[in-house]
Amino acid sequence: MTIEASGSLKGRLVVVTGASGDIGTEVAMAAARDGAIVVGTYMSSKSRAKGLASRAEKMGLHIEMMRLDVSDEADVKKFFSKLSEKHRKLDALINVAGHSDRRVWFSKLDELNERTWMDVLKVDLLGSFYCCREAAKMMREGGSIVNFSSAAGITGHSEGLPYTAAKSAIVGLTKSLAMVLGPKVRVNAVAPGNVEAGSIRWYDEGGRRMLAEEAALRRLGKASEVAEVAIFLASDRSSYVTGQVLLVDGGI
Repeated sequence: MTIEASGSLKGRLVVVTGASGDIGTEVAMAAARDGAIVVGTYMSSKSRAKGLASRAEKMGLHIEMMRLDVSDEADVKKFFSKLSEKHRKLDALINVAGHSDRRVWFSKLDELNERTWMDVLKVDLLGSFYCCREAAKMMREGGSIVNFSSAAGITGHSEGLPYTAAKSAIVGLTKSLAMVLGPKVRVNAVAPGNVEAGSIRWYDEGGRRMLAEEAALRRLGKASEVAEVAIFLASDRSSYVTGQVLLVDGGI
């Protein structure tokens, strides 16, 4: 099946970090359907990266997948240097890449050590910053950056302390960068709530039901619903929106 590209990102270059993840995949696909020239990144999931590129191709779309370790400053610089050699400018960066695992999410307070904290902060916070900084160099004519926070980063959460703290820091990073990079570059963030992706998959049926009941809509969100908000912020449809954090949490 071929999808005709006719959206607000038509012909624009969009980088989606963490595109091999659950939400990142949906963001990359949504951008491609909207007509963007999409470059997605992955860290270790090469098979999922290939799967995404193949899925897009079958639909008449194109997503180029490149490996990138966002926590490695030198690797980020190298990635954007290669990108700038091929493309004159970058229109949008969507920072989905993040780090979380069962150890991060379910460890008790006295089990959280420096390594656990740094594993998260280096990817979620420093990685987002590195990518924002390098992307901005390719946005001298204007552009949009969309970071990924979390509802937990705004309200707090009894689990995943390093993750929650990092996502809270993304809020400050986003609002500050909006001031630093304006008026040419807009910087916003998406803050998903309980979405059927990532750490939610680690909960049993009872836990997932409990999480769904936390929302006013009484269900878990879909990765595709989060993606639509990210694309809105990346496009000119949100042309007078910057320094904002949009919750996509079903009303927690």
